[in-house]
Amino acid sequence: MNPITIKDSSNADAVFTVVRQPGGNASAILHCVKTGIGMNRTAYPKIEISSSQKAGSSDPVLTVTVPYGAVVDGNFKKLGQVVRNSVGRLPADSPELARLDAEAFAKNVLVDAQIVALFQNGTVN
Repeated sequence: MNPITIKDSSNADAVFTVVRQPGGNASAILHCVKTGIGMNRTAYPKIEISSSQKAGSSDPVLTVTVPYGAVVDGNFKKLGQVVRNSVGRLPADSPELARLDAEAFAKNVLVDAQIVALFQNGTVN
């Protein structure tokens, strides 16, 4: 799995590198390494990707975790984290058009201003 470059909230590139390859029951884990004084692994935004397969069906899961905190005594101390999950269910007998429409709706609803506001501050404008 190659590094993935994703724009952050300031439209700057953030590069996520693979720290664990997917395999068996293990998900793939990607970290965006934060540099600077006191930064450590607890400061790194993380993407975790998995997909269980059973009888031709697939259930992909994407989890994005962004920690927040402060540098205390020379090391980053995590105070909390924001988590965003995306879960899919692709039955083996589902028609291609239904799968394509579900993906398009899921992707496109996330750029709607009202939905963006909901995920930014918990309210729909």
